Amino acid sequence: MAEERTLAKLIADGFVRRDHARCVPADRWHAALARAALTLMTRGQDLKDLRVPVAWALSEAYAASSTDDELVEMVAVMTALSAVPPRAM
Repeated sequence: MAEERTLAKLIADGFVRRDHARCVPADRWHAALARAALTLMTRGQDLKDLRVPVAWALSEAYAASSTDDELVEMVAVMTALSAVPPRAM
């Protein structure tokens, strides 16, 4: 149930979009993740764990308006969605 609420919030905020019967990261998410990765790499992080830039990007967007538990749930959802390769067109 919490995952469904989290996914609905991420869709409403433009980080996730529906692609037929599945959800995929939206362009807004790709941009946020790229900015997070660049910031972390500039700080010397090697980024072996996808959760690190995912958590950074979500913290940038939601830290002021979400609880720690909500952020944890968002990281879980977005890490899973970000790790799935896009479908071939």
